[in-house]
Amino acid sequence: MANTAPAAAYTVSSASGVAISVNGVTVNAADKTVTLALSRAVDRTEVLSVNYTKPATGDNVLQDAAGNDAEPTSRARR
Repeated sequence: MANTAPAAAYTVSSASGVAISVNGVTVNAADKTVTLALSRAVDRTEVLSVNYTKPATGDNVLQDAAGNDAEPTSRARR
């Protein structure tokens, strides 16, 4: 079963400079998706950077369906 890290392990920033915090995280292992609940709505043309930092301790880390820990990652999307 896949696990996830707490919301604090994820950061989202906007190219516009307007702050965005992560309020919640939902993992759907079957669909291989991670959904982040954000503190504000995001415009469809807004460019975002999403980062995941693996917590240094504990079992609450993002994992795949096989139980392998995910590596830290960063993605920019529009």
